[in-house]
Formats: sequence, C-alpha cells, structure tokens
Amino acid sequence: MTPVNIVVLLFFVSFAISTFVGADWYRSFWDNHERMLGLFTIFHYVIYYLIITSVVTEWKEWKWFFRIFLFAGSIVMFIGLLQKFNPELLLNRGSDRVSATLGNSIYFSGYGLFLMFVGYLLAIKEKAKKYNPWFWYAVVGSLLGLWGVFGGGARGALLGLVAGLGVLIISYIFNLKEHKTAKQGLSVLIILGVVVIGLLFNFRQTSFVQSIPAVGRLVNTDVSATNTRVMAWEVAIDAWKEKPVFGWGPNNYYFAYNKYYLPEFLEHGWGETWFDNAHSVVMNTLAVQGGFGILFYLGIYVVALIMLWRGHKKGGLDTHVVAVSFAFLIAHFVSLVTVFDNPTSYLYFFFFFAFVNQQSSPNEQNSTEKKIKEKDISYGLMAVVGFVIFLLIYTTNINPARANKATLVAIQSLNRGENGLELYKVASSIPSPHINDIRNDFANSIASAIPNYIQHGEKDKANEMFNVVLEELKKNRILHPLDIRVNIQIAQLIQVMLQANPSSLQPSMVSLAEESLEKALKYSPKRQQIFYSLSAIKMQLGKFDEAKDLLQKSIVDDPKIGEGWWRLALVHQQAKEYDQAKAVIDEALSREDISIDTRGHDIMNSILTQISTDTKK
Repeated sequence: MTPVNIVVLLFFVSFAISTFVGADWYRSFWDNHERMLGLFTIFHYVIYYLIITSVVTEWKEWKWFFRIFLFAGSIVMFIGLLQKFNPELLLNRGSDRVSATLGNSIYFSGYGLFLMFVGYLLAIKEKAKKYNPWFWYAVVGSLLGLWGVFGGGARGALLGLVAGLGVLIISYIFNLKEHKTAKQGLSVLIILGVVVIGLLFNFRQTSFVQSIPAVGRLVNTDVSATNTRVMAWEVAIDAWKEKPVFGWGPNNYYFAYNKYYLPEFLEHGWGETWFDNAHSVVMNTLAVQGGFGILFYLGIYVVALIMLWRGHKKGGLDTHVVAVSFAFLIAHFVSLVTVFDNPTSYLYFFFFFAFVNQQSSPNEQNSTEKKIKEKDISYGLMAVVGFVIFLLIYTTNINPARANKATLVAIQSLNRGENGLELYKVASSIPSPHINDIRNDFANSIASAIPNYIQHGEKDKANEMFNVVLEELKKNRILHPLDIRVNIQIAQLIQVMLQANPSSLQPSMVSLAEESLEKALKYSPKRQQIFYSLSAIKMQLGKFDEAKDLLQKSIVDDPKIGEGWWRLALVHQQAKEYDQAKAVIDEALSREDISIDTRGHDIMNSILTQISTDTKK
C-alpha cells in the first residue's frame, strides 16, 4: 500500500461512485463504442497498473518493457511518417495532421511525446558507444517520437513538450551541482528556448511561422472567451456547480453540455455544437467526477512527484530516472489540459505511473515480498479462474465484436440498395453492451435509405424499415432518457418519411415527432437545432403562433444567427402575414451583426418573391 497505489485506488473508487450516482450509469459504465472509456475499461487499466508495479521490480526488467513500448510505438510513428507522403493511407483522408493507426492526430502526438521521453531515458542509461545497438535503437525511437509530436500537430502535446523539456533541463541544473560547465550550458539552453518562443510568438502572423507543424497552430491559438473550447470549459464549470461533489458521472459531460449549451456555439458552425467532452482533462473530470474526482486525479500526479523527490533526497533514485519522470509527468499533464485521455494514453499513463511507483518505493515492496511464501496453486482453481476469464472475454470482447461486424454488414447491404433488415436483426440479437450505438448507426443509415426505396417504388420495404427502426429508437430513449439525440433522431426519421411518402404516415406520427422534440428541448433549452426542427413540425400541424414563439426565442438567445430570422419570416409568410414576414427580412438585412449564408439569402428572396406574387393575386 504505497502512497501512489493508494491514490490510484482512491481515484478508481471516485470513478465508481460517480458512475452510479451520475446522470446515466449505463453510459458511465460502458461509454460508447467509439471511446470505450467507461468504468469497465478503467477497471482493466487499474488491474494492469497493479500487476505491472507488483511484478516488474528491477531496472533490467523495466528496460525491456520500455524497449517493447518503443518498438511498437516506432511502428506507429513510422506509419504516420508514411502518411505524410501518402495522406490517404489508412483512412487518413488527406489530412496534413497524421494519425497512423490511432484514428486521431491528438492521440498520435500524445503517444509521440511519451516515446520521446522513454527513448531518451533508455539512451541516457546506455553507454554511448559507436557499436552499441541499444543506444542507437533508443535514439532513433526517441527522434521518431519527437517527430510524432509535430506530425500529429496537436497543440496540447507541443505545449507539453515545451514544459517537459523545461522541467528536464531545470532538474539537471539542480542535480548537477559539481558540473559547472554542464550547468552553464543547460542555463544557456533555457535562455535560448525562451528567446525562440518569444520570437515565434512575436512573428506568429508570418507565413513562415504559420507553416511550422503544430507550432503555427499553437502560437496563433485564440484563447479568448469566443473560442469554443473555452466555452466548453465554461459549461463544465456550470455543470460542476450543479453537481459539485461527485459530478454528472464519467462520460456524461454530453448531458451537462446540452443543458448548459450556449447559443453562441452555432456562430462557429454546426460542427461546434456537439461536445461529448470538455476538451480538457481537468475541466472534464471536474464536471463528471466533481470535487471528489478531481482531487484524486490531481493527487495521482502530486503524490507521484512527491515520492520521486523523497526517493531522490534519500539517495536511492537514479538522477536520470528522477529527471525524466518529473519531465514526462509534467509534460503529459500539460498536454491534457486542452484535450482528453484516450485508450492509448491510458495505456502508457498507467504503465509509467507503475514505473514511478516501483522506482520511488522499492524498499516497501521488497519488504512485502519477503513476507510472501510460495504456494502451489491447484489445477482446479486454475481451471475455474480460466473458465471465468474465458466467459468474460467472450461476453465483453468477442460478442461485441461480432455484433459490430454484423451491423457493418447490415449497413453495407443498405448502401447496395438491399433490404438489410434481416441482417440487422441478426446483429441486434448478439448480446452487446453497445446495443444503443448499433441501433443509432442503423437508424441513421435507414433514414438515408428510405427516400431511395420510395423513389424505386418499394414503399412496403420503406414502411417496414421505418417501423422497425422507430421501435428500436424508442428502446434507446428508454435506456438513455436524457439523450436528446435519440429524440432528434426519432423526429428526423418521421420527417424523412413524411417528405418521401406523406400518405404512409398517420397524424399521430407527426405528433410523436413534436413530442420527441419538445422532450429534447426540455433537456437542452437553448439549442437552435431543436428550435428549428420543432418550429417546422409546428407549422405542419398548423400551430403557427407556437412556431413563431420558438423562433423568436432563438433570435433573442443569439440574434447573430441568420437561420432563425429567415425561418421566422417563412412562418409569417406561410401564415399569410406578409407585412410581418417582410419586416423580419428587412430587419435581418439591415443588421450588420447577423451572419446569413447563401441558402438563407436565397430563401429570403424566394419569400419576398412569393409575397409579391400572392399580393398581386
């Protein structure tokens, strides 16, 4: 029970408590099948941490583990390097910010940061001989990691790199007391670093600085209140104020974001109106785990640094281990201030903490090991444990993989113009904790496929698919009652069917769309998307006054969004209130702070033309 072990376990306990007292325990426990960072996964990482820190006890063992990590990571970094020359390789989709096999450039840069420090530690602990292959192996791996920070282009990782290198140099300055020349050289490096950073910031608007990977993005970052990530942090603070002790529950920031959604997000485009994470590990933890969770999350770093310092003061810790450990822990934390943890980062995060724990408290572990006597383990116990492990692997890994693969086959059949329902029934019958994601994915595909079936005269197939998917979405609404996306999906599905085949829908279906959107509005009272969709439904039901009230509220919330204005004018025009429609358009066009896109201008012109035609008639 070392201090680091204790604080890691307390963090896990806080994670578990927040899971079951939060807004949606199911989402907290499993997360979604994109991120998979629920309590179930975190439990595995904690066990992984405890095993490593208990079993790996000597530097020669750690050295081999670090080499293996460096080997695997170097392959990832090399694939990223290939993507620079072939941007379409491995679904990189032509981006200049590579992601290799990780699917996200942020993950790639963070991994590179870890590899750089690991490679440096291995190299500095080896003898720098011309024919020492392990030294050069470590140097190459470290340089590939350094390239990865820039190749991924993540600003957080670059900021972490600067902070980590600064800590590394300062650590050596304090420890190399008898090496004045080395201290002076390192001090000059610090000064040069500060000068370079100052010059980069001063000339940040030049094309040369802007073209430097990651650097140009970092020094030109907007940190004002209008930055959507800063706005997301404001939402996190509002969420924490509501649930200050245990928070909303892990992976439930999405629900808090919906409730405290700021209309100004839409000023930056529709892509900036959906956040499932605060894009800051500190702010996100504060929102989803409350004060209890953030205390122990920060405590992991603080306790680890204290233990390293204590071990160094006692003279039992290698100077390089202390310096690199301090540097990487600070670098990693800084890199996450503007992003979030992920399956890759947790892998090396817990691994490195296991290393720090074992290195900073070897005496306590050795004394415990002496008390443990070897015991034979019966074959019966091994068989039972093995069977339980097999069941767990089958139910939580193999089955979900089978379900996901079957879902992909069903969606592919839809894209080929086939029915796909029978294949979906097979996919949904396979037990999976991510059944809600499977339903959502298939429902989105069906919504896109229905108009094609109607156009090809296959109305019966379209109706059958519509009814099946509608029932599936209703199941998701029961499973996640706070999830506004499910309600929006239901309304959109009905709208698609209504436009493609109006005669197939009963009036009750339109009322269901109305009820679903009103429920969504309850959980996200300032989201324009809901206002716009619900006002369209109200118009179809002849509730023009209610539609106008909704759109006027959206304009009051943020008058800079042009869509609210032209939609309001459209409602007036449909209600034959031509003077009011024209007045809304005139006011919108006269204001300089309103952003109206080409579509909005076309619709406004169309409304004015229609008013002119109707007036003449």
